[in-house]
Amino acid sequence: MKKLILLGLAAAISISAMGATRKKTASKNKLSAKTLELNLIHINDHHSHLEEEKMDLVLNGKKVTVNVGGMPRMIQRIADLKKSSKNNLVLHAGDALSGTLYYTLFKGKADAALMNVGHFDLFTLGNHEFDDGNTVLKNFLDELKIPVVSANVIPDKGSILEGKWTPYVIKKIDGQDVAIVGLDVVGKTIESSSPGKDIKFHDEVETAKKMVAELQAKGINKIIFLSHAGYEKNLEIAEKVSGIDVIITGDTHYLLGENYKEYGLKPVAEYPKKIMSPAGEPVYVAEAWCYSHMVGNMKVKFDDKGVITELKAEPTIVIGDSSFEVKNDKGEKSELQGKEREDIIKYINSRKDIKFVKEDPTAQKVLARYKAEKNELGKKEIGNITQEIPGGSANRIPNDKNPEGSLATTLVSETVLHMLKNMGTGNVDMVIMNSGGIRISLVPGKISYDDAYTLLPFTSNTIYILKMNGAEIKQVIEDALNFALDGGSSGAFPYGAGIRFEATKAGTLGTRVKKVEVLDAKTNKWVPIDAGKTYTVGTNSYIAAGKDGYATFGKITSTPGREGVNTHLGVETSFINYVKEKKSVGRPESSNVKFKY
Repeated sequence: MKKLILLGLAAAISISAMGATRKKTASKNKLSAKTLELNLIHINDHHSHLEEEKMDLVLNGKKVTVNVGGMPRMIQRIADLKKSSKNNLVLHAGDALSGTLYYTLFKGKADAALMNVGHFDLFTLGNHEFDDGNTVLKNFLDELKIPVVSANVIPDKGSILEGKWTPYVIKKIDGQDVAIVGLDVVGKTIESSSPGKDIKFHDEVETAKKMVAELQAKGINKIIFLSHAGYEKNLEIAEKVSGIDVIITGDTHYLLGENYKEYGLKPVAEYPKKIMSPAGEPVYVAEAWCYSHMVGNMKVKFDDKGVITELKAEPTIVIGDSSFEVKNDKGEKSELQGKEREDIIKYINSRKDIKFVKEDPTAQKVLARYKAEKNELGKKEIGNITQEIPGGSANRIPNDKNPEGSLATTLVSETVLHMLKNMGTGNVDMVIMNSGGIRISLVPGKISYDDAYTLLPFTSNTIYILKMNGAEIKQVIEDALNFALDGGSSGAFPYGAGIRFEATKAGTLGTRVKKVEVLDAKTNKWVPIDAGKTYTVGTNSYIAAGKDGYATFGKITSTPGREGVNTHLGVETSFINYVKEKKSVGRPESSNVKFKY
């Protein structure tokens, strides 16, 4: 459903933005006549990733699998950092919800319970807080004992969310006023989440200008934005709005810090990114990755005019010290032993950007309670499968024993399309998926949450939306077929919903696809794809990045202005919700693929 983006703020907070271009005004100086040291500790986008997770890192030149993150470990790191300063602000930049079975089962209750013991001073709303509508968000906020800020998300009078957050908070720290303003991402929340019609969204940049002007009028010259508007949008805010000192961002899941390349990771930029405002004063933009893997930290010093003159940055990936797993040439896993293990431990202990961190005992107990319940609820039935639906490695490519191929991949594509058409604006034409992400066949009988996660175990593989023309879509299918058939991976073989094609095994790149049709939403009839028409395509984040041979997807999403939108919604979530809604699910009538093998 379409929702109106309002560019002006409600009258209650509407104020002239004239002062937003003047950073340190006279009215500010009379309030702030001394320096201030402030320890900023922050996370974002933990997305219900409450437990530690396995991750491959290059440590001391060796690829090692270690246990990374988890809320209890992250909470302990926050506590350790707080001991280093008397002036602390602990901030969460949004998207606490949606992403694992913890959210599917508990709808934010487990997240709130852990956040409540996590030392957080403030939380801002992310787009995924609205995934299940106003009621689920209200229930989460009722459980959460942390103040919430969001200046550009305004509930109508009488909304169940009215009064659940404020535009900003002013905290007195060492005798100085420090303002923290909240922002949410507008377009993505409206287009790919489910806020109620009684929630109005306001432009991020215009809201920033108005909030700075209002705070400057109060004589405040230390202003921090806790903004889920995303890295690029917050760089824009920093470049266009004077008066902001620090922007803690979320939404984009960016790893910042060039030194992390040493660990085999791919940071986007330095931590933090320094931008000069229109007034010529520094603004520092920081993000702390995602999924409870990292805690961001900046120790800043303000001069008596409220300008940051010193900054010490120490973001940290938090890991456990109990497991260091390596693979031999045959791919067999084993634990590092002896001197090799000691060398890895010494190496990590010599670093500041990655640390061994114990798990907070209180958070451990909270998580243990929900984990036990999750493990039991995982066996709970979500619906019924009425027919065998082929999937898994044996059915990736259509063959003489199974001419339809991976009907399970088609079914998953249908569940993703169903979700996308029933959230946000719903303007999605088709979904394309690779068969390698669907790991098993479905058999007749009851299906549980655990079964769904066995079918779709790659929880980091999220639903992606991009725009492309018909010619590019045809090329995507050609790319995938070429990789699947010419020695790449059979898991690249494409299936979809809202799209069907005919192709042959014989041929070379660019010659195999013989026919492509799309389902016209108005007539519900199949029509030839229009090479010049722009379509909205759903897929998964893995192949959207060009993996599994999907080169055209990768080329598009790496082109500035055509990056598309990562909803950060798990593919498995669409499947679970679909089965729960339909109660009984059979095999699709067709895989939408005619393949001459």
